[in-house]
Amino acid sequence: MQSRADSPGTDMDAALRTRAGVLLGDVLTWRLPTTAWERPAAAVEALGRAYAAGDALGVRAAVSRLEVLSPHRVERIADPADTPPPQPLEEQVTALVHLIGEPDRAPTAEAGPDDGRR
Repeated sequence: MQSRADSPGTDMDAALRTRAGVLLGDVLTWRLPTTAWERPAAAVEALGRAYAAGDALGVRAAVSRLEVLSPHRVERIADPADTPPPQPLEEQVTALVHLIGEPDRAPTAEAGPDDGRR
């Protein structure tokens, strides 16, 4: 098992992780013109890289970028040609939601003296 220091995203506070997870979940409900998915895909990619590197500032920046790109930010007329996220982006978002949402697990080697063993 990895130590907490070796786990991606462990220097990020719970609020940032929650904000990222909720926003990523929202991305799965977005409907955009096919040509408009490139920018959200780039922001999700940046978020994944920053999270894997434990870069809280990078995660904040990517989350902010996604928030600005949200179709819910501005009321727009729905177009029947709007599409859900492309499958590769949907898979990447789903994987990130699960990764970011995993509870931190402290390794058993770091258990304190009152860990229940006698």
